Amino acid sequence: MPQQPKYQLERVLERALPLVIKQGYRGCSMANLIAKTQFNRRAFYMHFNNKEDFFEALLNHYLQAHLLPLNQYLHESENAQTCIQEYFKRYQQLIHTKGCLLTKLIIEMGSENSAIQHHARWFYDQLQLEFIGLLERAQQHRLIPMTIKVEQQALKLTCLAQGFAVSNHIVQGNEDVSLLIESIFDLSA
Repeated sequence: MPQQPKYQLERVLERALPLVIKQGYRGCSMANLIAKTQFNRRAFYMHFNNKEDFFEALLNHYLQAHLLPLNQYLHESENAQTCIQEYFKRYQQLIHTKGCLLTKLIIEMGSENSAIQHHARWFYDQLQLEFIGLLERAQQHRLIPMTIKVEQQALKLTCLAQGFAVSNHIVQGNEDVSLLIESIFDLSA
């Protein structure tokens, strides 16, 4: 009977997040990752070919466990203005003190790693589709004017989400963010 592993991969990935968000791909040595995650070197190489594979799995975990649940909130609502403001508040709370792993890896690895590029495109496409769906439902329920160009607004909102993450990465603060969240797209016009 084969032995069961003494670790849960999801826990290992979750333990790695703070270190990786703070130090990035180049700043994290294998020794630091193994110490922080309590994932032994042998088990690491049983699951992953190299550090880059680990980071790709970590990003996938981050998207599934942290970012996509925020998108689900957009999927379930009809009140566009309130929902969009709440989405950005929750998004900012997620990335404010910890940062955004997706942004960190795009900045550090995105130009040379096709898997990171794929994950980023996929996530932002999903986010834009959620904004489109939300705005279309709001128009159907006559909560926002039919004159609003849904795809255009969804693209703006998606770019704003990207900008929040990049600003947070650069500034690591949110002085103006709360004002921006309160004034996001007056959809009544």
